[in-house]
Amino acid sequence: MQLRWPHDPGGANRASLVEAQRNFIRFGACEEAMLAHVRPPRESEPVADGWRIIDPETDRFEPVDEPLHPWPDDNRALYWWSPGFWKPVD
Repeated sequence: MQLRWPHDPGGANRASLVEAQRNFIRFGACEEAMLAHVRPPRESEPVADGWRIIDPETDRFEPVDEPLHPWPDDNRALYWWSPGFWKPVD
């Protein structure tokens, strides 16, 4: 849900993906209550090539109330940092 609509909280998360990314930069967890559960990444958990936080100035996402596309067969199409990201149509 939050890969597709990162500005909206939903699914299993209280914070939106955008808010969780900002929180992680500020204090190291998606929410302050989760700090006790955070651990450093393992070597077997590399960051995807090209990954970056969402940039509201350049990353555009379709509206939640009027989806422009059906769900993709491969959710990697929702990776905003990827060249294959599906961009909303104006």
